[in-house]
Amino acid sequence: MQFQWLDLTIPFVAAIIGYVTNVAAVRMMFYPLDFKGVPPFLGWQGIIPRNARTLARKSTKLITDQLLNLKSLFASFDANGFAGSHMNGVLDQLTDQVIAEIAEKRAGPQWQGLPDPVKQQVRAMIRVEVEKVVVDILADMGDNIEEILDIEHIVVEAVTADKALMGTMFQTVGHAEFSFIKISGLYFGFAFGLFQLLAWLLHPSWWSLPLAGFVVGYVTNWLALKLIFEPAQPKKVGPFVLHGLFHKRQQQVAHAFAEKIAGDVVNVDNMLVHMTSGPGGEKLMAIIDRHIGAMVDRYKHNPMAAALVPADQWDTIRAELLARIRAELPAQGGFLHTFTSKSVDVYQELFERMTVLDAESFEGVLRPAFKQDEWKLIVVGAALGMAAGGVQVMYMLGDKVT
Repeated sequence: MQFQWLDLTIPFVAAIIGYVTNVAAVRMMFYPLDFKGVPPFLGWQGIIPRNARTLARKSTKLITDQLLNLKSLFASFDANGFAGSHMNGVLDQLTDQVIAEIAEKRAGPQWQGLPDPVKQQVRAMIRVEVEKVVVDILADMGDNIEEILDIEHIVVEAVTADKALMGTMFQTVGHAEFSFIKISGLYFGFAFGLFQLLAWLLHPSWWSLPLAGFVVGYVTNWLALKLIFEPAQPKKVGPFVLHGLFHKRQQQVAHAFAEKIAGDVVNVDNMLVHMTSGPGGEKLMAIIDRHIGAMVDRYKHNPMAAALVPADQWDTIRAELLARIRAELPAQGGFLHTFTSKSVDVYQELFERMTVLDAESFEGVLRPAFKQDEWKLIVVGAALGMAAGGVQVMYMLGDKVT
């Protein structure tokens, strides 16, 4: 057959097909956030938004099993050391609350009549008692941390509240991989287009370009996904060293993942909400109630306190002191805020442990996002490629069709 300059467009069109289908595949992973179309089958919802809760639980399993195991982290928790290093301001606040509820409110005239040195001595004695109570509460929290702080519940709740959060996390962690998928379609498509051009010149049948478009769309998507994760370990092939792009970036991925989780998911605000509500909140409040109640009972039987406060007011004191402490627990700089922000460095723990994960476990950070309905992305890429090939054969090379 006679060569025409229009034939040279075939590899370039193949490159465009490869690029467009790969870009479409990436976009279909994240958008739309809600189902668009006629449910249940005629339409589309982004793969990650549709499976956000499932993906969140898979991510949480990796976090709690290998990266942020609270039981292991708190196994050697030093309540005394933590209180001495981080709780001085909190101890002063709690001491003032105890004095306000017992001495100032219940025995105001007697308390005001005491000389300042005596007040300071009493305050110092109460602070020692408060510190002991706080240390006991911290120790109990360390022993029961998995019941108080449910990481899976925090992650799933955060993802449920913000539909875009899971997608944003995967895009942040895998930005290089998603960029590679897009641009690789261009290069792979052009390479396949050269073979497509040769086949067209040898046998310009009507079906060759749609078939080639199907192959380009399918293979470029499949190959891009393959090269992201394989090989998991560096493999030397002649002068080249092959290594899955995601595995090669373990340090950078660890930083991005840890930063995202610590900043947007397992952060101080989300932990405070969880620790002051639901089963975790009930467990924590039971611990606090028990220890504060025991402290009030000790004061009830203290001769000096008993002389200042009528016996029938101690139950009221207990209830009002607990209510005040509960109300102020999550306040900035308060007991819980200090505990959640200082007891565990979420970012550092995640980063350090992730950098030394084995290849299979590390792949679990991003792989679920691709694995979930991955075949649909590849098939859609192939279908788009075939459609583009059909358009190409009809409008660009129609005079050659046999």
